[in-house]
Amino acid sequence: MRSLHRSPCERAMIKALLRIAVAVLLGFATLPLLFPPVGAQKISDRSKQIGMKLKCMCGSCSMTAGGCSHPGGEFSGPCQAWALPALQQIDTLLAQGKTEQQVMDSLVAQYGPTVYAEPPKSGFSMVAWMMPTFYLVVGAVVVIFVISRWVKKNEPETVSSSAPAKSLPPELLERARKLAARETED
Repeated sequence: MRSLHRSPCERAMIKALLRIAVAVLLGFATLPLLFPPVGAQKISDRSKQIGMKLKCMCGSCSMTAGGCSHPGGEFSGPCQAWALPALQQIDTLLAQGKTEQQVMDSLVAQYGPTVYAEPPKSGFSMVAWMMPTFYLVVGAVVVIFVISRWVKKNEPETVSSSAPAKSLPPELLERARKLAARETED
């Protein structure tokens, strides 16, 4: 039976083998990140740039089609069913010689105006661009109004020399004088 105590040389050898095994496993684990899957189609940078103006319509994320990196890797899950085909369609339209505006018009005709990542700055969509500014101005006016009311409410009332003083009844004045005299006698 072998003893439970190992020599320093054996311990160093075991540590070295463990380190090599971990390095090899990490190397194999990173291979999928370095090389695209076999049969994967390369999407052009121009398509991704146009795709950044389109919303991913998969229904489970809120990213743009060009920047969609749904959990599980690039174009996995429901995004694979919308973002990847949309970018491939953009590539096809660009290969046909269409301009960026023609590509966008084609996609809007196919999916409707909800495909835009941000609303266009024309027509009724202009309201979406103007409302934040409108609410900011209205909020500032309300805050100024409320603060001015608070300041007016908390200002002490000063007696002006031109305003007539309210006179107290003589019997009340006399009673106050007697009380003050009594208090100060001691």
